[in-house]
Amino acid sequence: MRFLKRFLIVIVVLAICFILLDRCAGLPNPEYTTVTVNGDVKMIAGPVPAGTIHFRLYVLESLEGVLQHPLEEIEDFESDSATFSHTFEYPLHMGTGLAVHAWVDADGDNIFCTPSARLDPSGLASDTETPSGEVQLDITLTENCRAANWFYPPAP
Repeated sequence: MRFLKRFLIVIVVLAICFILLDRCAGLPNPEYTTVTVNGDVKMIAGPVPAGTIHFRLYVLESLEGVLQHPLEEIEDFESDSATFSHTFEYPLHMGTGLAVHAWVDADGDNIFCTPSARLDPSGLASDTETPSGEVQLDITLTENCRAANWFYPPAP
């Protein structure tokens, strides 16, 4: 009987400790704001090649301190035009800034580069400010087959 009482007391104390730890160590409450990103996709020289333009939105810098890291993915979208507009929910609780990576499916295979086909031009535009409302980001496609992390953070 005495063992059972001690066992129950230990279980109750552990449960209270886990509840307190869960409440104190929880993640921040998710908070979002509606943002519309507008822009134009350009090439360094000449027109943008024909093909679907694929975009991926990122939080530019996520978390803080030693855990801070660049380019936390938000969502993808596509456009058949070099002028784009897209509305999305920006996760304010995840970090700061906005980056938009774009690539053109120049060879029409609907795949971003393969070992044998490296023709898809890509580029990235970013803003260090946390977005709100409408944001204008023009993207210049400068390199073939480069992911967002190739462009950001920029080399020292």
